Amino acid sequence: AAINFGYTYNMLSIFYNFGVDGATAGLKTYYCDDVIFGGGAPVLNQIALPINWEGTNTNYTVTDFGGTASSLNADPINASNTVLKTDKTVSAQTWGGTTLSTASGLASAIPFSAGNTIISVKVYSPNAGIVVRLKAEDHTNNTITVETDVTTTVANAWETLTFDFANQASGTAAINFANTYDMLSIFYNFG
Repeated sequence: AAINFGYTYNMLSIFYNFGVDGATAGLKTYYCDDVIFGGGAPVLNQIALPINWEGTNTNYTVTDFGGTASSLNADPINASNTVLKTDKTVSAQTWGGTTLSTASGLASAIPFSAGNTIISVKVYSPNAGIVVRLKAEDHTNNTITVETDVTTTVANAWETLTFDFANQASGTAAINFANTYDMLSIFYNFG
């Protein structure tokens, strides 16, 4: 039947490989996700702090560089928790890392101010004693940056690393509260 706008439609059914029975097709597994009225993909919100990788309305696209490969995966300790998994591949550069957004950066600038310069990140590392660098920058000008380092203290367990951008990494620019910082990149085993 043709659609009738005078009717109420409040139930959906989906039929995979319609017209072919199971004996003919054999065992097949299908997946379904994001059923949306109006067609097309949903409009996702730009990523913003705090980032927890759990929302369904956020664009969690990240940007890998220098030989890293990242994807959303189940937490290695709690499978019901979604986390960002980053592989630093065998061909990775010493500066290989991951920007925690697209090239558009965060939805709003990080509200750095005097006495308010800390960002914490929960990290799960296979090794203790590695340097993790966090870099904040202006997504419109990659010469405006501030970077800081923290060293992991545990292996194969979660720990919260506290990055104080008032203590910039050696050889990098100091934080300037007049600048806009609206992009974050993380570098595991930096250097």
